[in-house]
Amino acid sequence: MTTVRRTEPPYERTAVAAPPTEALSGAVQVDFALVGAGYGGLLTAIELAQKGANVAVVEAHEVGCGGSGRNHGQCIPIYGYVEAPWVPSKGRDLLVNSSAQVFEMVRRYKMNCEAVQNGLVTAAYNARTLATTKAAQARYARYGKSDAYYSAAELAELTGIASGFLGGWVHKDGGHLNPLGYTRELARVAISLGVRVFTQSPVTSLARKNGAWDLKTPGGEIRARRVGLTTDAYSEQGVPGRVRRGFFPLECYGLASRPLTEAERRAVMPGGMNFGDTHRDPMFFRIDCSGRLITGGLVEPKRGRDFAYTSAFMTRRLAQLWPELAGLSWEHMWSGTISMALDQTPTIRDLGEGLWALSGWSGRGVPTSAALSVAFARTLEDAATGLDYWPHRHPPKVFGGAILGQIVQLCRGPFNQTRDRFGL
Repeated sequence: MTTVRRTEPPYERTAVAAPPTEALSGAVQVDFALVGAGYGGLLTAIELAQKGANVAVVEAHEVGCGGSGRNHGQCIPIYGYVEAPWVPSKGRDLLVNSSAQVFEMVRRYKMNCEAVQNGLVTAAYNARTLATTKAAQARYARYGKSDAYYSAAELAELTGIASGFLGGWVHKDGGHLNPLGYTRELARVAISLGVRVFTQSPVTSLARKNGAWDLKTPGGEIRARRVGLTTDAYSEQGVPGRVRRGFFPLECYGLASRPLTEAERRAVMPGGMNFGDTHRDPMFFRIDCSGRLITGGLVEPKRGRDFAYTSAFMTRRLAQLWPELAGLSWEHMWSGTISMALDQTPTIRDLGEGLWALSGWSGRGVPTSAALSVAFARTLEDAATGLDYWPHRHPPKVFGGAILGQIVQLCRGPFNQTRDRFGL
């Protein structure tokens, strides 16, 4: 069942209002300038301002207008590279505690963003994923983030799933929030710490002059000792093109249901956890403060474009796990862009003479930004110190990124659905 589609996410309905901001006018001089008022820019600005720095954030549109305000709102702190040998020990600590940092900051600054930290369930559907999820659970148990691996019966009791999974585990730090509300609250916190946030101020030029950087916008100019570019997949004309060559863009969609009934709410994930499975074509979702089920995925030839088809597909898939959802209808379907690095790893990149870029969230922005913003702030303060937190590197170059993204979106869904069908 479907209803009339709303093409924006439901977040505006309940999100706190954005703090008052203005377009840049005249000349401003600061220690650090961040380009982009999303997670990366605002969290980095907060880190710097807490150390007493004079910081400005410049945004082409409004706070949270890009991926930070349009994502699914899930905080999934699981990383395939967390124990990679190239990750410094301080960086590993940041990754392991990334989700805890998000919710600790929410509590510390009393952020009104519908934050819920009840954990993240990851469910295994075949022998292969049973082995990989057991290994992941054991890894995160070593860091104190998981207590046990659940049998099929225990998982069914925990989630309300009728059948279909062999077991699973819970990352205790996982959770969810209203991403638009969170971004606006980050802006409020940044401003309270003395950060100057300028909106409707696209960077038109960026030039090195007399030992500092000049950022020009239609209405003014910022002069800064160092500049951090945090626009990622939403990079526009003022951002050097080489930043965009470190990833390829992928269009993703979000889907939000009508509010669940009380009976449905008691049956589906009654503990308020996020849910994710391990199919090649994965199912994931959360339930927001209004009782809406929020899910999504990568835009495909029909899924994520055709509202009726996408809604019917998602209802059918959910009802296989929770028969109570057989009549679920949907009210919102929207889209946004993510940056996908070839190695799915975020990058802190030295562009020379105090110009740096942070990019490549690869679809894991909420927790990853909490970790990498600390590393990015330390790097902007002192490059040598920053290396203790995260390597400075040039990511594998992506040639023909837009074409590559279209190929992935055309082929990935059908390919993964075939692999799932054969249990590969």
